[in-house]
Amino acid sequence: MDTFCFIIHNDVQRRKNMTSKFLLTGLTILSATTISANATTVKPFVGATMGIQEAFYSDDAKDFERAAHIDLPTDFFAFGLEAGARFGEYNKIYNYGFSVNFDKTTYSEVNKKFSAVTSAKVDSTALSGTFDNYIRLKQDKRIDLVLGLGLGTMAYHIDAKNNHFDTTKYSFTPVLKAGLDFELTHNITLSAMARMFIPTRSDYEVSTTLVMGGAVKYMF
Repeated sequence: MDTFCFIIHNDVQRRKNMTSKFLLTGLTILSATTISANATTVKPFVGATMGIQEAFYSDDAKDFERAAHIDLPTDFFAFGLEAGARFGEYNKIYNYGFSVNFDKTTYSEVNKKFSAVTSAKVDSTALSGTFDNYIRLKQDKRIDLVLGLGLGTMAYHIDAKNNHFDTTKYSFTPVLKAGLDFELTHNITLSAMARMFIPTRSDYEVSTTLVMGGAVKYMF
């Protein structure tokens, strides 16, 4: 019985020590966050994107295209969501931040050469995150140059009609970003942006994808 009580006592003491450590860690993080927030301005944002996605195919995909006598689609309508945050003083020339994007294209058709017969449909999705640099070009009109670099993953989906063959391939991809931010109000920003995805998988059909379009962002 004494041994059992001793074990219970040690367990209670251990739980108290763990609780104290968690509270101390939480207070430390809260203090650091408060100091950081006081040192710089943080502006989270969410937005919706829309544009055109251009696909550049690999040599193997081009060889297959010629052998199968088909035309692979190169242009897609793309749309998606964007979220992130911007850090730095409002009137400073340079700010930095990060953004996370989810992009989805509509289906485009794979047609037989010199024919309107559709043999398959293709679409793609991408999830990416970039570290962004904001450089003020015009102080009075609040126009910023945006340059970003990041990483992501892409999925290329083929839906063949005749043999009901579906295939989806994924690839890790570096991401490059360049564009302009136009501040309409303190809360509304319009973006004109180009983002380049460079899949690294060796047997991936697409060698490079370029997304060109715009975004409407709400700054909190």
